[in-house]
Amino acid sequence: MLNLASAADVTLRLWLVQLRLDHATRARPPLGDDDVAPMVELLYRTEGVRSVAVVPLATGLAVAVGLDAPDATSARERARGLAISCARYAGLGEIVFRRACVTPAPHAGTA
Repeated sequence: MLNLASAADVTLRLWLVQLRLDHATRARPPLGDDDVAPMVELLYRTEGVRSVAVVPLATGLAVAVGLDAPDATSARERARGLAISCARYAGLGEIVFRRACVTPAPHAGTA
């Protein structure tokens, strides 16, 4: 028998996820603020995403996302997937995940 979990049964917390993403190929020229603007907009339009910051780096991107998730692992995986997907849709090319830091948002309570 399949047990379905209701979304109402899951308590969501706000998590802050900081990601370091690199370009898959080193031949790509560095990105500017105008290049990452479409990625920021796509992330902002995603349900459960509360805040976004993307900073272009010489070899990739620094991304900070505030999002709703039941736990830290879910928050990290969701932020990673969203960042890579939104970068691709924004025309930034293939992006590779390097590392992440996840912390509960201070004074956020539950969603």
